[in-house]
Amino acid sequence: MPVDFRETVRITAPATVINDVVQAVEAWPTWTASVSTVDRAGTGPLTVGETVVVQQPKLPPSTWTVTKADGTGFEWASRSPGIRNVAGHWITDHGDGTCDVELTLSFAGPLARVTTLLYGGLIRRYVHMEAEGLRKASESR
Repeated sequence: MPVDFRETVRITAPATVINDVVQAVEAWPTWTASVSTVDRAGTGPLTVGETVVVQQPKLPPSTWTVTKADGTGFEWASRSPGIRNVAGHWITDHGDGTCDVELTLSFAGPLARVTTLLYGGLIRRYVHMEAEGLRKASESR
């Protein structure tokens, strides 16, 4: 059974601006302290099948493979021994100049429960930091 983390943030910015910010993953370290470095070979919008290496403080580097991407956000997946992660970054446009962005992170596999028990607090902090950083970066454009 997967273990899920989820946070939704209201952002006062057009969906296109938010999507540009969230899909420019190589710039994440400039707006969220939850990401130290991002190694991406591509440029522009993310493409399905593309791989990106993300280094976060206190965690080993993770290689993420984009599984879905469009004008409303993207999803990517990562594997490590005993764990499969899926993370989503999805935008809902309210048509009034505001959008909700839902960040999700799911852990599955034989070591998912143990990992989330050990790192649950850190995971929640990082998801929250990413949501708030995305809000500030999008609203300042």
